[in-house]
Amino acid sequence: MRNRTKMMAAAAAVAAALAAGSTVAAASGTATASGTGAKPAKTVAASEKQGHDAMVAAVARELNISTARVAAALQPLFAAGHADTSSPAFAAAARALGVSTGQLNAALIHAKQSLVATGQVKQRPDGAKSAPSAAKAADERQAHDAMVAAVAAQLHVSTARVAAALQPLFAAGHADTSSPAFAAAARALGVSTGQLNTALMHAKQSLAQGS
Repeated sequence: MRNRTKMMAAAAAVAAALAAGSTVAAASGTATASGTGAKPAKTVAASEKQGHDAMVAAVARELNISTARVAAALQPLFAAGHADTSSPAFAAAARALGVSTGQLNAALIHAKQSLVATGQVKQRPDGAKSAPSAAKAADERQAHDAMVAAVAAQLHVSTARVAAALQPLFAAGHADTSSPAFAAAARALGVSTGQLNTALMHAKQSLAQGS
């Protein structure tokens, strides 16, 4: 019973993130400066390099641009240790990628969320109480399955079809109703964006009650 309650709570959390369509305030956490220096320099450098490479790959996927081009554009931001959207460096990075600063910021936010969701980067630098990645992945999978089942019931569509349509939204970690991804998900399910948003909100409510 405890496991079921935990799973339903996780599912409700996923539903809340999807239905709310909230955005992260800033992508400053995408590149972190070296912390307290507790770890050996080589270990810190290797960890940062791995994090930067993962972020570059994720942003490249978001913008459909080569990783080499993204790496070159983001290098000044990594060097600064943060991403200030109003800075000349951020504007220069956006120009180098042929996108607006808003588009680059959105790509960084989505990339960070996807990397956090897959455990490639930590939500917080210290990661004091992070759960084992395998257990976390299992909980997220259960939450996604519960959400898919609830939306499928709402729209009278197969769970397989809903799972495929919602996958990009799960990967992004939120559902912006004005985004191309949300519109594509609605089209794939044969409904309007309004109908999909309503189904997500109803699913959220039903999962919250079930928890």
